[in-house]
Amino acid sequence: MTYKTRFAFLMNRAKDIARHAHMSSPRADLPCLYFFTDPVRTPHPEDIAAHLPEGSAIVYRHFGDRHAPAHARVLHGLAKEKNLYLLIGNDAELALEVGAAGMHLSESHLKDAVNLRTLYPALCLTGACHKAEALKQTEITALDAIFVSPVFPSHSLSAVGKPALGLKGIEEVCALSPVPVMGLGGITADNAHLLSQSGLSGFGAIDAFKP
Repeated sequence: MTYKTRFAFLMNRAKDIARHAHMSSPRADLPCLYFFTDPVRTPHPEDIAAHLPEGSAIVYRHFGDRHAPAHARVLHGLAKEKNLYLLIGNDAELALEVGAAGMHLSESHLKDAVNLRTLYPALCLTGACHKAEALKQTEITALDAIFVSPVFPSHSLSAVGKPALGLKGIEEVCALSPVPVMGLGGITADNAHLLSQSGLSGFGAIDAFKP
């Protein structure tokens, strides 16, 4: 299966999930499909980004890479060319420098959400949530969406030692969250259909986009 065919299939799955979302986003252009980069698992994210379907998103997590500005500029160029969203992880300076559509905050950076929303109201802001307690933070309401993980068993370092939420867990999170919920962790082309009635507004993935 080619990149184009597989990614189009993922987008269709994401759209189907979003049609049954528990909560609508006030941002009409909020993507429902997200490619999360990882410097180890996706060392050349531009190769994947070049084939992403229009309207999907790239979440560039550089984790301190000294070449991050150059990589971010390449991804921004692809985003403009292909009508993609580019979100930068935890780095407002870099997001503004390259003209990204927004930022993605790790769970430890959720505390910055309110300040970022005040300073940069036009930016799209998403955040990560690995435990239900994080949903109680007042900062959550400053986000456009929250990513909960792991939905299914995952190879991600952030998911190590954490039990998968499963469908019941996802439904409970969607009912509790004050903002739209996206899924992350272990989601593939083979199991994404299981989330169609979960209440999620879409999903992100790493391995599902790998060759």
